[in-house]
Amino acid sequence: MQSGYSLDQEHESSVDVELSVVIVTYNEEDRIQSCIESVFSACANIPSFEIILIDSNSSDQTVDIALEYPITVAKIPDETLTTPSAGRYIGTKLANAPAILFVDGDMVLSKEWLDAAIPLLEQPNVAGVDGQLNEPRSNAEIVETDVIRGIALYDAHILNEVGGFDPYLQSMEDIHLGFTVRDAGYTLLRLSSVAGYHPTRPTVTEPIRRWKNGYMEGTGQVVRRSLNNQQLLFQYFSRLRYQLFLIFWLGIGIFSLPFLPLFLIWSITSIIGAGLVATKLGVSDMVGFFFGKIITIPGFIRGLLLTPKDADEYPLERVEQLKFGPIHQSESAHQFQVRQ
Repeated sequence: MQSGYSLDQEHESSVDVELSVVIVTYNEEDRIQSCIESVFSACANIPSFEIILIDSNSSDQTVDIALEYPITVAKIPDETLTTPSAGRYIGTKLANAPAILFVDGDMVLSKEWLDAAIPLLEQPNVAGVDGQLNEPRSNAEIVETDVIRGIALYDAHILNEVGGFDPYLQSMEDIHLGFTVRDAGYTLLRLSSVAGYHPTRPTVTEPIRRWKNGYMEGTGQVVRRSLNNQQLLFQYFSRLRYQLFLIFWLGIGIFSLPFLPLFLIWSITSIIGAGLVATKLGVSDMVGFFFGKIITIPGFIRGLLLTPKDADEYPLERVEQLKFGPIHQSESAHQFQVRQ
């Protein structure tokens, strides 16, 4: 369903927008109401802002609930176009403000954090700001970080300069963007306060969920995209060191199979290594640690073999534009009535 505006064109307005909030959703009917209303509440002191919701082909009532609010709503209609980063990419294309805040649809935004984060973007060379999820950090200092994720506030000009989110990445989109931003010479900051609240996922089943959704391919994709940049490649190798070591170690085990003495040495060394990890993490966490790393290996290899696509190839014309929302000004923001 089209509503007469294009994702390839900025909409015209007599009001300068100071903040664009991009909410990315996928089957969040139980949480999207709280998310949207927390954004309105957090933006109450922003002179002018817009809210853009990009839905990743939800099969529940997420979109129907979102359409009841005075916000822009667009939907990715095809599973083949849906990735964790596609919604952020599309939201960036729709955003009109010099600052863009990304919020996942299952999160509740903190007003106190947003009020503190926005002024930090005015500091020289600062490209983005995030905070803690669920629990504040005891140390109140603002620290530099390589990656901002979850609820993340970006300078829109810098975001566009470095290419923004890659809509074809199956995972690690925020890590890839963070490394790229830092490689370009910019700074990312993290506040000690809570940026928002996010439901925790069961740690045992999380690797299986990520494997089923194809997220494991993202690790290989980002490495392939960084082959011509030694600095980025080193950062990824450092971050993926456990997976890479396991690939190397399993390769040695396979190579040693025809040679019984070598295979016995490999097996004993593996048992000793697993025991050392178990003494530090505990048996159950050790099993979960190795399982989580090993399950990523097939996806890593597949992602490494995928030919990278240019972000400009993403077919924005196929995105369904369901509703065009207004620009909210601080006075009207205070007058907004929450959905009952």
